[in-house]
Amino acid sequence: MNFLKKQFTNLIILLVFAIGIFLRGTWYGDLRLSTANAETDSYINSSRAPIFSWGMFAGQRLFTTNLIFKVANDPANCPIISYSLPGLGEEGKREVQPCFDKIALLQNYLSIFGWCFLGWMVASKLSNPLIRIFSATAIMLFGFTPQIAEWDSLLSPESLSLSLFAITLGIALELIFRVTKSEIPFKTSAEKLLLALLITVFLLWVFVRDVHLYAIPITIILLTPLLLIKKIKATRALPVTLAILLITFLVGYASARDSLRATRFPLMNSLDEYILPHPARVEFFQKFGMPEKEAESYFDAPNYQTWADENAAKAYAIFLVTHPGFVITTLWENMDLLTGEYGQPYFITDEVKNRNFLLTLGEMVNPDSGVVYLLSLVILIVYFFQAMGKQYTAKLSAWAWLAICAYGIAAATLFISYFGDTAGLRRHIMPSVEMFRLFLWVFLLPFFDMAFNKTSE
Repeated sequence: MNFLKKQFTNLIILLVFAIGIFLRGTWYGDLRLSTANAETDSYINSSRAPIFSWGMFAGQRLFTTNLIFKVANDPANCPIISYSLPGLGEEGKREVQPCFDKIALLQNYLSIFGWCFLGWMVASKLSNPLIRIFSATAIMLFGFTPQIAEWDSLLSPESLSLSLFAITLGIALELIFRVTKSEIPFKTSAEKLLLALLITVFLLWVFVRDVHLYAIPITIILLTPLLLIKKIKATRALPVTLAILLITFLVGYASARDSLRATRFPLMNSLDEYILPHPARVEFFQKFGMPEKEAESYFDAPNYQTWADENAAKAYAIFLVTHPGFVITTLWENMDLLTGEYGQPYFITDEVKNRNFLLTLGEMVNPDSGVVYLLSLVILIVYFFQAMGKQYTAKLSAWAWLAICAYGIAAATLFISYFGDTAGLRRHIMPSVEMFRLFLWVFLLPFFDMAFNKTSE
């Protein structure tokens, strides 16, 4: 009886998860169903690089996706049956495809685990029973409703990007809370294991999409000041972590430049739309040696292509930094992209039971509104000033540090995804937009929990 009384809230959360997992596994159809898109072929081809080769990092795609698509890179035994090109009006049905069924299962399993895991981790750090149940349920629904869940059937990196981010966030939350309470951080085996697990999952997430690489500098910047804290300074865990992150960033940056995957095609699309039609902007780029484009197509302009491969990324980065007006007005003029509904457009959803109900439920936890960005910024500012002020507690500092890190990663990946490639823009920015929407559920509810605690004291 005492056990039931003490664990009543946890049992309710587990019951909610059990119901959610059952419905998630039955309402969306066979979890092996999948469909390919225009980029799936590139993931298949890139995965053919030997596993212990530079090509696994510097190929057309990145290490994590190369590793996963190895199970489906045999053209004879792994034919693509379901192929979708929504831009051309070619939207079909999902199929159980040989070899690709394993990738679909992996993506679905990771998604189901990731959203329940994050919901459990957030709830475990709260005190009020009702808020704990609500937070776990909201986060689970965030990942289980069609706005997120249907992407798990697409043979593309969006599902992995979101699921691995949720798992990373959950592990980071547990580790940070343990470290803030510990007198000697990273001394216990549990903390060391959590740190190793966090680094591993984080780096797997980094090597899902090129844009994730820029989460590393933000993390390094936020970790470095912790070296000034006496109890952390005495351990080697943080310097080792910083070294691993720095080496990984250098490897990722070198592989991206070597393969030209993040510059040759994506960047040329952006320059074609944002720079070349405007003489004043062209003049800015000419200062960096940009020649005239000999032909409309990048492929038919060898002089321009040679310059672009070497110098376009640097020139474009400097342009964005020195032209904040362009950045702000471009984002504002296309705000509908940042506030849009991000349900997948790739396959017909006949197999999904009660989809209209699920979509309505999804709109409640996945709001397609600009207020998300405003509230996220307000939450971040409040966390920062409360953590720096008289209300400082170890618990508050843990929430604040993680909020700053999550917000920085979401903002950086959204900015780079948005301006880095105009082709397939909606799909490219989707994971970052969803990070902002997730931010509300992870970091808003602790405020209510702390308010209830103060009221009850």
